[in-house]
Amino acid sequence: SALTAPAADTNYDVTWYKLDLTITTDPKLVTGVVTIRATALIDGLSSVRFDLNDSLTIDAVFDGNTLLSFTRASDVVTVQLDSPLLNGDLFDIQVTYHGLPPWNNFGSGGLSIGFTGQGAPWIWSLSQPYGAKDWWPCKDQLADKADSADVLITCADSLLVGSNGSLAGVVNNGDGTATTHWKERYPIDTYLISIAVSNYVPLSYWFHYGPGDSMEVLNYVLPVNLASAQADLPRTVTMLEIYSELLGLYPFIREKYGHCDFGWGGAMEHQTMTSTGTYQENTIAHELAHQWFGDMITCRSWADLWLNEGFATYLTGLYRERAYGAMSYYNYMTVPLNAAKSAVGTLYVEDTADAGNLFAGSRVYFKGASVLHMLRHVMSDSVFFRALYEYANDSTLRFGTATTADFRAVCESVSGKDLGYFFDQWVYGEKYPRYSYGWKASPDSAGYVTALRVTQSTLTANPVTFRMPVDVRIRGVGLDTTIVITNELPEQDYMFTTPVEPTSVRFDPDRWILRDLDSVSYALLAVVDAPAHPATPFLLQNYPNPFNPSTTIAYGVAARSRVTMKIFDILGAEAAQLVSGMKEPGRYEAVWDATGMPAGVYLSEFVAEPVDLSTPASKFVKKLLYIR
Repeated sequence: SALTAPAADTNYDVTWYKLDLTITTDPKLVTGVVTIRATALIDGLSSVRFDLNDSLTIDAVFDGNTLLSFTRASDVVTVQLDSPLLNGDLFDIQVTYHGLPPWNNFGSGGLSIGFTGQGAPWIWSLSQPYGAKDWWPCKDQLADKADSADVLITCADSLLVGSNGSLAGVVNNGDGTATTHWKERYPIDTYLISIAVSNYVPLSYWFHYGPGDSMEVLNYVLPVNLASAQADLPRTVTMLEIYSELLGLYPFIREKYGHCDFGWGGAMEHQTMTSTGTYQENTIAHELAHQWFGDMITCRSWADLWLNEGFATYLTGLYRERAYGAMSYYNYMTVPLNAAKSAVGTLYVEDTADAGNLFAGSRVYFKGASVLHMLRHVMSDSVFFRALYEYANDSTLRFGTATTADFRAVCESVSGKDLGYFFDQWVYGEKYPRYSYGWKASPDSAGYVTALRVTQSTLTANPVTFRMPVDVRIRGVGLDTTIVITNELPEQDYMFTTPVEPTSVRFDPDRWILRDLDSVSYALLAVVDAPAHPATPFLLQNYPNPFNPSTTIAYGVAARSRVTMKIFDILGAEAAQLVSGMKEPGRYEAVWDATGMPAGVYLSEFVAEPVDLSTPASKFVKKLLYIR
């Protein structure tokens, strides 16, 4: 469903939130005060906007003891400050409010106040993407993380309260209630602030990350789930070890990690304490990966959500690879590579107002993971893993926000390569390539020459074709080798020589590319099978293509004709004339040696004008790619 856009107030920067809330289940009610501490970013700041669902009642807004006036328009609250502020001035506003937060399920979320199946009170939040404002007043903008937060929850003293950061204390109020205080001292986004309250059983494990150093893995588990939690949650420690080795030490190491049971069917990566409705291994690994990508480094806008969800989905595969071996990784990746084919639109989400569209699993989760899988192969393992580590440890991004451009910049810095083509086609483009290929081997003085033809279609204009390095595995008696070709045209031909006759040629055998693939008879594709006595004129794709420095172009005429073949650069300037003269019916070949020419795309133009003027002239054009 369409959601209310948050207040885009860039005139102030939030530095601290304090949520001091009392929550009851009978009646279902939240009352409390939220403090927003912030810094003015302009001179003359006289009003600020924040977000709060208009079904919640604001009792008053204060700055210290000064009552401030405010107005409301839908979910946006505008507060008039007591006096104008200068750029850099620090200010606090306290919002007292009450009401029953709405619950709009995943996509808007809010605060669920209810009971477990066993009748115990059960209160839990789910704020991603726009639901924080549905239960507490905040500036709900991804780009403005608070530097820290305090969460104080007063409720029945028989209940445990889980939240972000470290437990500062629990005060028994002597009236059947207790106030639990959690303090988060790392930067945090609004949608990652969470609470979960019930008759939980605490269950702890320890992550030993250095001699004498350990961090608690604290789980708040419903009594009915205790046996399952004891069986499944200890592996979280192994996950922490694997991710810390890959990405650098768990980012919130001074606080904790853990889980709280909540009533939604999936899980949510709330900072330092994931809320979960399952202990399934891949889900637990996914949410932990978010602590690096999503929590420590958060997408700067929801359009770049794949930087959260695609990364966590892919990191789950890397966990499986490290824990169980390469085959487990490949088996895991078959799901994203298949599911991503149904993704609609670009990986960069143009429409972020609709939660169903924003969180479409085939796109930001599965295509996002597939893009990282492909990038790994494009960059090579060593370079890719170094880039992943550098991204997670970039001082300008840690505990802040990032865009696709930021991630690309790290990858290019580490690899030394321009990866614009890759990001343009896979993040800002649509769909995926559909390949067909065929091959034929012929004896040669050096052994065997194998001709390989590849055709590609995309069913989209964005991009018309995908440029990708592709593994080609060639096998024969005593022969097992892999070559890498670059494919980027609708039709491309390749030639390679082997000492023995190939018995199989496989295209992308390890499935490093998000693609469809058909292997067809070479006779349907091959240059060498063009007819010796054609019924109509033809021009075939040059081979090899790409080429350096020379390439062969096959053509044919059906009747005695005046023939010209010229090469033009992409701007239309003539680069070479290969053929000019009369040709009898038959099949011919022309060779172009491009030595001394600049690398790039060229066009071969073939014109056949029959001597018999009753037969019309024919003209054909093909693209050639010269690489150096």
